[in-house]
Amino acid sequence: MGLRQKITDSQFYRDLVQRRATGALRTYYDVPAADPTRPIMDTEFIALDLETTGLDPKRDEIVSLGWVIIRQLGVDFSSCEHILVRPTKELTESSVVVHRIFDSDVANAPNIKAALELLLPQMAGRVLISHHAPIELGFLGHACKRCFGAPLQIPTVDTLVLGLRDLHRQGQPFKSGALKLDNLRRSHNLPPFRPHNALSDAIAASGLFLAQVSKRDPKGVLELRRVLR
Repeated sequence: MGLRQKITDSQFYRDLVQRRATGALRTYYDVPAADPTRPIMDTEFIALDLETTGLDPKRDEIVSLGWVIIRQLGVDFSSCEHILVRPTKELTESSVVVHRIFDSDVANAPNIKAALELLLPQMAGRVLISHHAPIELGFLGHACKRCFGAPLQIPTVDTLVLGLRDLHRQGQPFKSGALKLDNLRRSHNLPPFRPHNALSDAIAASGLFLAQVSKRDPKGVLELRRVLR
């Protein structure tokens, strides 16, 4: 973990941004963050994925969010949510090719502030699960700062990072593409999934996370801090 990440993950930073936050983000910060010494079994997680118009949070926009809650190391499929988001600009052909979301699909969708007002209560007190989390954290942080005056801080498990740790621990050579979500799932004998849909990607990441945890500690007594990024 780099110095910048240590600072942004600290309680000091959380207290600082909480004082600046407004609206739904301030309410989010009113709920204490998950205790990193708590056993994984007793921790609630939210697996989240975004579809965006590109990879730059300062220039590109979120067009859909999908999430599912994990309780007691089980996926609560009744909690599945998928939200389309109306961007401020017309969608480019290159982004439509990837996520297959068209301007007509998002014409009547909520804007990003309204979408965050639905998402943030679901994130409060929980731990984020994402595959290559800097993408989700970057876009959500930028959107929260724009809409509510402060960035988002949330304890995070990155399934890509856990996969990398597994390779290092096993002494396996790193192969190109080995850390892609579908390839990591395949290495854990998990079924294929439909990519580039925010909800299906979130569910895929949740399944991978549970498989990764099961290999580390089938009983779930491992402390949360052992799997945080």
